[in-house]
Amino acid sequence: MVIVLIHWRIKPTDEAQADFFKFWIETATIPDKSALVGEFLSAPVPASAFPYKVDDLSTGHSQGRCNHFVNVGIWHDRETFQAQIGRLMNDDKPLLPFEAERRTRTVLDPLHVRIGDATLPGPGIV
Repeated sequence: MVIVLIHWRIKPTDEAQADFFKFWIETATIPDKSALVGEFLSAPVPASAFPYKVDDLSTGHSQGRCNHFVNVGIWHDRETFQAQIGRLMNDDKPLLPFEAERRTRTVLDPLHVRIGDATLPGPGIV
């Protein structure tokens, strides 16, 4: 299993955010989902919402003003991820029109796993 995090920094306008969501839903698709466990485009919750310390991606970790989103993908194996998506990850192209800064990526190899009793939510959880 491999977990992939993509931190998107989107221009702070409603139009840029709408264009980003449209891109993620309609263009950045995964043709073969047979090895995809799940993918979640998420917005960071502000640290002020918690009674304990958390890293606040909703306002920081960028050079200027932008809206932050984190895409979390869980794949059966690294090879399938590479064949489906990883091969497309490069920084040779210019930023997309809605991007305020270059997206960053992190790939995680789980070392230990806990499986709970709950199931993953279905599409359209928002």
